[in-house]
Amino acid sequence: MERILERLDSGEPADRRWRQLVLDTRLHVGFIGVEVDGEGVDVNFHDSSSGLSGGQAQKLVFFCLAAALRYQLAASGEELPRYGTVILDEAFDRADPAYTRRALDVFTRFGFHMVLATPLKLLQTLDDYIDGVAAVSIRDKKYSQLALLPIRSAEEPRE
Repeated sequence: MERILERLDSGEPADRRWRQLVLDTRLHVGFIGVEVDGEGVDVNFHDSSSGLSGGQAQKLVFFCLAAALRYQLAASGEELPRYGTVILDEAFDRADPAYTRRALDVFTRFGFHMVLATPLKLLQTLDDYIDGVAAVSIRDKKYSQLALLPIRSAEEPRE
């Protein structure tokens, strides 16, 4: 264990290459998935994300993440988890709007409630997915203020 920890902390080129290899799951973890339509017909097969466009691969990654969370959080025999809040810090800060919408569409379809800590610049992209905003400001690295900004009421339908 000591040798592994030393190697993970090492700045030596060989150890840095090794660290990248063992920690980057894209290099050694794969999966096979089958897309099934509403009638139960197999419509697509995936061997990891090979052969997919960037957008398709992104959607597949979020689908797998949401499906795994739903599987882990839903009680046996239940369709949706009883508690389905997903909290993401610095959510989609560097993602393009299309990527962000694809991810949120997937989490919404799986019935998750999203809490996103993200810059205000993303509010326009997130508008269809949020009902309110809590803006936090910090002064002098020790005084914080919270302002609640409702976007729409719970009764108001989304477009």
